[in-house]
Amino acid sequence: MVSDCIIIFSQMRLPKRGERAPLVLKVREAEAGSHNTPAFYQELSELLAVGVPIVSAIGPEILSHYVSAILDRFRGKGDAVEAAIAKMAEMHRATVEGMTQMQRDALEALDRKDARQHEEHMGLQEILRRAIEASGGAAVDYVAPVGRSVDTALFKAGGRAVGTVNKEDADAIRESQKLDWKPLGELPLRTDGFKFHSNGLSVENPERDGYMMAEVNDPAFYEESNAYTMAAQKRGRIMVLARKGYKNGALAKIQIVNFVRELDGDA
Repeated sequence: MVSDCIIIFSQMRLPKRGERAPLVLKVREAEAGSHNTPAFYQELSELLAVGVPIVSAIGPEILSHYVSAILDRFRGKGDAVEAAIAKMAEMHRATVEGMTQMQRDALEALDRKDARQHEEHMGLQEILRRAIEASGGAAVDYVAPVGRSVDTALFKAGGRAVGTVNKEDADAIRESQKLDWKPLGELPLRTDGFKFHSNGLSVENPERDGYMMAEVNDPAFYEESNAYTMAAQKRGRIMVLARKGYKNGALAKIQIVNFVRELDGDA
């Protein structure tokens, strides 16, 4: 969560899959079961050079709002999430206005470069909404010990502390990430790539815009020149035997168990 927040506010974009900000964590034990991070970032490369003035100015407080928004989203406090997003956007705007003209020009150049790399250039609030929505796993990791080895968890950055997470909150966060699996059935998919090492087949999301990684549990996937990879190389459409997993009413996962046939064109 800390890494994602720093990337968002220094680069004005969503973190890439597996990307981590160059962080140096300095940790000391404050009390049994807790730790304190008096310093959470350090400029190690040119990656954050433009955005460091922003992160340096509002980093600790923005972190508390960001972590709070993620925890509130997955413990069922949606109204608080929008309030936190609005607050973070206002803090960012005020900080940019206080920067030198040279710094602002550099940020605008970065924004233009990012816009060229994406089909749609998102505003900060939309970036935050998407990042928060994708952070359910991080929220579950955060509350992992709550209700098991500790009773509560508290996050503090700068002078602001995130509200205490208790056992009930932790259970709600864990529950939010459970999948509602639908029965196995035939499913048409358009392929877009594959990853052997992770059993992954990239496909167009069949229920909304965008792409997702389907999990392939068919042993044939590991064979050289199999039907899945051959279709993916030409972004072909295939019919598979699969099941869908939903999280909070939205399609979150697809598990493929068997290849049925390749589909012609848009059939």
